[in-house]
Amino acid sequence: MADNAKYEEVTNYFKDRMAESKKIAAGRGKDARIAAAAAKKASGVQSWRQMTGFRLMAHEISHVGNRPFMFGFAAVGILGMVAQAKFGVCNTRTSIMIMNSTDDAKANSEYWSTFHGDGKKAAH
Repeated sequence: MADNAKYEEVTNYFKDRMAESKKIAAGRGKDARIAAAAAKKASGVQSWRQMTGFRLMAHEISHVGNRPFMFGFAAVGILGMVAQAKFGVCNTRTSIMIMNSTDDAKANSEYWSTFHGDGKKAAH
């Protein structure tokens, strides 16, 4: 009786192992990878590797460890826009350029008048 129970236990164990091995083997190969990729795409869930632009930026901001970096990035971006608006040369007038007119900046700039203006060096 004990031998039959032991035999059944071992037989069931090997049947389960064989089913698991067949399942693993079915997941290998080119066709299985194509099917898995299609199933992943059909689910609509995107990992960070498929995200781009604002969606990726919003995803990265949501991570607590990235917040100091993102605050620094935003500060540098804002300071860059302020510097561009105040000192930069831009052909279009935008709402960002409220600090200083680019024409005034050109007129008061020794560099601009020397190299881009009338060619005469400004008097000191």
